[in-house]
Amino acid sequence: MSVLQRAVSILNRYVIAVCLIGLTATTVAAATAEREQYPNRSIRLVNPFAPGGIVDTSVRAVLPHVVQAWGQQVVVDNRPGAGTNIGTEIVVRAPPDGYTLLATTGSLSTNPNFYPKLSFKPTRDLAPVILLAQTSGALAIHTGVSAKTLPEFIALARTQPGQLTVASAGTGTSTHLSIELLKSLAKIDVVHVPFKGGGGGIVGVMGGQLAGVMTVLTLVLPHHNAGKVRILAVTTTTRSPLAGDIPTFAEAGVPGYEAAAWVGLFAPRATPQPVLRKWNAEINRIIREPEVIERFKATGLIARGGSEQELSAYFLKETERWAAVIKAANIAINP
Repeated sequence: MSVLQRAVSILNRYVIAVCLIGLTATTVAAATAEREQYPNRSIRLVNPFAPGGIVDTSVRAVLPHVVQAWGQQVVVDNRPGAGTNIGTEIVVRAPPDGYTLLATTGSLSTNPNFYPKLSFKPTRDLAPVILLAQTSGALAIHTGVSAKTLPEFIALARTQPGQLTVASAGTGTSTHLSIELLKSLAKIDVVHVPFKGGGGGIVGVMGGQLAGVMTVLTLVLPHHNAGKVRILAVTTTTRSPLAGDIPTFAEAGVPGYEAAAWVGLFAPRATPQPVLRKWNAEINRIIREPEVIERFKATGLIARGGSEQELSAYFLKETERWAAVIKAANIAINP
């Protein structure tokens, strides 16, 4: 090869290298610019439940404020099925670009115990964004039951092991797990009666066929106020804004009891941190707005907020805690 040919070859390699460097720099710059401009198109928020319920209530209270602040639509996509696993997997498999997020409940913590063949692991494959809200469950009993307080109910259950019946919204639901947690911490033996949904158990208690029911506070509170049932305690660590006179389980003599229904936002695991932080900051701001506080209060929701790291720690704690309860009670469902 002549000197001229070698020179041309070196020059060509140099030109190619410069072009590649320029292309890479352009790609990185474009990606950075896109993150800085996020969002620049509509966002999909997957709700793995049917319309209605605490997820819809929570997100629809805050999303109009997000849309107003960012100038982009946030579309709620209800994808129920398979115990919320269908909607969850959609988000797990979505591109981690911040344009597909998940709004879900504590079922995300318990499902791995009931669906061992899941193709994903929530604690590994999802990035926590923010704990949006919590709401209280409640233990309500028939007015003919002699107990007037939770300690009296616990004492009665200890004198009648295996005789008092307490209904839930179904095997493996949060209300069922709330009953099992009470049994474990209070060391009582009550009979769990599963229904399909919370309404049947309430009807059974009002009719005297059941001693009690563990259900969502908002479902049973009107009947408590009307004197048709007696609520003994709420499941959150703080009293409900709807029923400030009703104690928590911990206040009523079961220390360490917590079984709040919660709503959290999650994203695919590799979603850029600036996107997660932007969502976190925006939701933290919005849930302090008086209008949102009032909307939450009207439906029994308690705004929570906090950092992504706080939700991550809470989510891991919930996952481990309920796994222990499920294992100890030997709970299984038929997927």
